[in-house]
Amino acid sequence: MIYRTPEYCRHFRCIAGECRDSCCKGWEIDIDSDTYDYYMTVGGNFGERLRKNIQDGSFLLTEDERCPFLNRQGLCDIYTELGEDKLCQICSDHPRYFEWFGVFKEGGVGLCCDAAARLILSSDFSLCEEDIPYESASGEYDEELLSLLLEVRKEMFTVLNDGTIPLGEALCRILDIAENAQQYIDIPAEEVPKTGSGDALSGIFACLEELEPIDDHWLPYIRGCKERLKNAPAADSSHLPYLRRIALYLIFRYLLKSVYDGEVLGYAKFAAFSVIVISTLFRCKAAEGICGFEECADIAKDYSKEVEYSDENMAQLLEILCSEPFLSCDALKDLLRGLF
Repeated sequence: MIYRTPEYCRHFRCIAGECRDSCCKGWEIDIDSDTYDYYMTVGGNFGERLRKNIQDGSFLLTEDERCPFLNRQGLCDIYTELGEDKLCQICSDHPRYFEWFGVFKEGGVGLCCDAAARLILSSDFSLCEEDIPYESASGEYDEELLSLLLEVRKEMFTVLNDGTIPLGEALCRILDIAENAQQYIDIPAEEVPKTGSGDALSGIFACLEELEPIDDHWLPYIRGCKERLKNAPAADSSHLPYLRRIALYLIFRYLLKSVYDGEVLGYAKFAAFSVIVISTLFRCKAAEGICGFEECADIAKDYSKEVEYSDENMAQLLEILCSEPFLSCDALKDLLRGLF
């Protein structure tokens, strides 16, 4: 089986105790059945501690929502006591993600991780492949549709990687490519009438307010930015490479999912929507003073955590992308051309 991943993933390393937003805090951590069975056999004081802190197949979080095995140095006691190979599957994989498409597999590192966000924003995008003979084919899909989607995605990568095309125009072309592909796949519903770009941006932030927050600070932060939209400065040219790489990450991660649901335009809209939101959050941060690389990476990571890493929020957002006037393709393209 061929495994395809962005080149930069080869350089990913967990920064453990140096992480400023640990994945061992604020998340429910499910334990896969094989690891659960092993934990039930561990002896001694540490085995007792394991079993005391597991309930219904998950770790019992502390009052401040920390994994009970995350020590005060930001390190994992299971890792140090039992070894890396004894971590449960979700802890071993995160922030890596994987998708199987019959005879090939794709994967990468998610933007919601502190270290991964910095890697994604700072690295040029290219793909590499390797053979993984120990994995077998899985999943069922329409081979003709997958072939089409691979060509569509390749065309999108070419556009986004072309630095001579301004970012706003590149994203408009991505939407055009997706619309054409959607027309080929089926007869899409008639696009709802667009609204003005000012209404579109306000509508986008109102949409974010409707999503279920993961972090208690997210909604007050979004509402504060919404109030400052009119006074936010223009997009900083130094941020454009970061936004372009985020768009490439999103297209790579999500577009092929439409082989299963046919929503190629929805995933392309999600990429454009996300770049608009993250760019606007950069602008709001710049209005406060400094918005350099570290601040941009933190903002992108927080957005990903709140939107990408909630199945409910992703489902709700993809549904809204298909129905709201402020998220029509024409409205998004007007907004993209105005922002960049």
